Amino acid sequence: MIAPIAELREFVEKNKHEMLLFWESLVNMQAGSFEVEKVNRVIDFLKKHFEAEGIDCHLLDTKGSANMLVAELNKDVDKAPILLAGHCDTVFPSGSYPQDPFYIKDGFAYGPGVVDMKNGIAQIFYLMVALKHFGYTERPVKVIIVGDEENSHGPGISDELLMEQGRGALCCFNMESGRMDNCLTVGRKGGMDCHITVHGVAAHAGNDYLKGRNAIIEMSHKLPLLQALTIYDEGLTVSVDVIKGGMVSNAVPDKCYTELDVRYKKLEHMEYIKQKISEICAKTYIEGTTTEVEFVNPMPSFEESEANHCLLDYINSVATKYGYPASAPIYVGGMSDAAYFASVGVPTICSMGGQGAGAHTKEEYASVESFFRRWIIAMACIMEIEDYVANFAK
Repeated sequence: MIAPIAELREFVEKNKHEMLLFWESLVNMQAGSFEVEKVNRVIDFLKKHFEAEGIDCHLLDTKGSANMLVAELNKDVDKAPILLAGHCDTVFPSGSYPQDPFYIKDGFAYGPGVVDMKNGIAQIFYLMVALKHFGYTERPVKVIIVGDEENSHGPGISDELLMEQGRGALCCFNMESGRMDNCLTVGRKGGMDCHITVHGVAAHAGNDYLKGRNAIIEMSHKLPLLQALTIYDEGLTVSVDVIKGGMVSNAVPDKCYTELDVRYKKLEHMEYIKQKISEICAKTYIEGTTTEVEFVNPMPSFEESEANHCLLDYINSVATKYGYPASAPIYVGGMSDAAYFASVGVPTICSMGGQGAGAHTKEEYASVESFFRRWIIAMACIMEIEDYVANFAK
C-alpha cells in the first residue's frame, strides 16, 4: 500500500484543531504514576474514545498499579501486528500545576507531560482513527498504553504484561517523547534502584561503647566495593547516591541506609550486577550486624541491535521520500518501555513522538509543528510497512 501523502496532510489540516484539543484534554488530566485512580481515569478516557471510533479495546489488570489499555485494529488478520506503545502517567502528581495547565505560545505547547508523553498518546489515538478512516486492513495494529512507566512499573506485573502483549509483533514504534535534535532512539540503558539497610546495635557512645555495633562503619566497608562494580567502558555503572545513618553524635548508630542507582547496556548485566551486590552485602565486617538488600523495579536494557537500525533505515526512507528530514540514531541512558518489546525480539524504535525538551521539569515543552509532522511520518510508515518487510526487516 502506498501512503496517500496528500490526503494525510489534508487530514491533518481538517482535524488540526480537534487533535490539539485531544492533546490538551490529556495534559489537563493531571495524574502521577502513583495516583492509580487518577491514571485509570485517563485510561478510561482513552478507552471510551477508541471504542467510539469502533476500535476494539480491553483492559488488563496489572495487579497493583493502573490498568493497561490494549486497543486493536484488524485483529483478525493473520499477520504479525505493528505495535504502537506509550504511557499516560507523568512524574507530576495532580495539583503540581494549576487547573487546566495546557497552553500554546510561539509554536510550543506547555504543561505536565506535554512531551513525556501525552503528545505521543494523542498521536497514537489519531493514528488509529486515521488508519480506520483510510481503510488500512493489511496488518493488525496493536496499541499498548500503560499507566506506571514513570515509576518503572513498581507494584504489579506491568512489565510481564508488556512482554506478553508484545511477543510476536513485526515491529514497535514507541511514541515516547521526541528529541529536539530529531534523533531517534535505537537503544537505552536498563537500570534499577538498589536499597541497602545495615542493622547494628545501638549503644551509648560513652558508657557502652563496646556493646555497640556501628551500622555506619559496617556500611562504609561495603560502599567502595559497590561503587567499584562499575565497568564504565561496557556501560555498567553503580552510583552510591543516598546515605542515611545515626541520630545523635553520642549514640552508636544501629541503622544505616543507602540507595544505589544501577545502569547497564547489556541484558546479561542485570542479573550479573544483582549477584555481585548481593555477594558484597552478604559479607559481614562487624560481628553482630546484618544487611538487607532490595532491588527496586529492575528494568531491562533496550539493547541496540541491527534489527533496530534496519527499522530506523526504513523510517528514514519513508520520511525522506515525502520531503522530511532523516533522523540520526542515538543511544541514551534514560530508560523506557521499548526495552520490554526489544527483549522479546521485536525490532523497536523509541522517541517517535512529537519533539520537545524539559521532560520531568516544570519547563517541559513540545513543538506543535513536530506533533503533526511526526504523526504523518508514523502514519506513512504503517501504511507502507510491507516495504519494510520486503526490503529492510532482518
